[in-house]
Amino acid sequence: MIKRTIGKTLCTAALLGATLTGCEKSQRIERVDPGQVLDYQVKFDEDDAREVAHAMIDDALSRPWIDNWLSEHAGKRPVIIVGDILNNTSDYIDSSLFTVAFERDLLNSGRVSIVASSSERTQLRDERAQGQDWSRPDTVKRMAYELGADLMLIGRIAENREVHRNKKKNIRYYQVSLDLIDVESNQKVWIGLHEIEKRGTNIN
Repeated sequence: MIKRTIGKTLCTAALLGATLTGCEKSQRIERVDPGQVLDYQVKFDEDDAREVAHAMIDDALSRPWIDNWLSEHAGKRPVIIVGDILNNTSDYIDSSLFTVAFERDLLNSGRVSIVASSSERTQLRDERAQGQDWSRPDTVKRMAYELGADLMLIGRIAENREVHRNKKKNIRYYQVSLDLIDVESNQKVWIGLHEIEKRGTNIN
């Protein structure tokens, strides 16, 4: 009786496994170079974000605003914080795909300093507050000792869409603008602009 039960259980498990395997869709996986452009849709995608990052970084580092700042502030590097990038398009766009690269390359240039964004600061402040009670006295970090930002990076992503009457052509135009603004005076020290136009044609 025990042998039959075990045999029936194993048989059922095997059939269930075969059924589940039969329902799975096979797919071909291919690894590609992240820098390779793969235009498979007209919507804003990671390739567009990468293009925006490269263009904005090159522009920001080639303009005179950094030299002007260093000259006016006795060689003190400007401290930058990333603010909101408004998405005024119909697409879901994660602006961090290009703002993180912007932060990284500006920081690695050695000409600016970067401080944590508002969301990152929340985590850091929680950690500091916890440390007042739980960290060793010689490792407790001071409260209200953050480095204030001199400049804030804000911007927006705008879009213009055009679909031909026969619906065979779909055109998307994106405009990404970034502004570096003096936190104290509201003066804009740098404005970056990059445009992308993508055209799709239905072949059916």
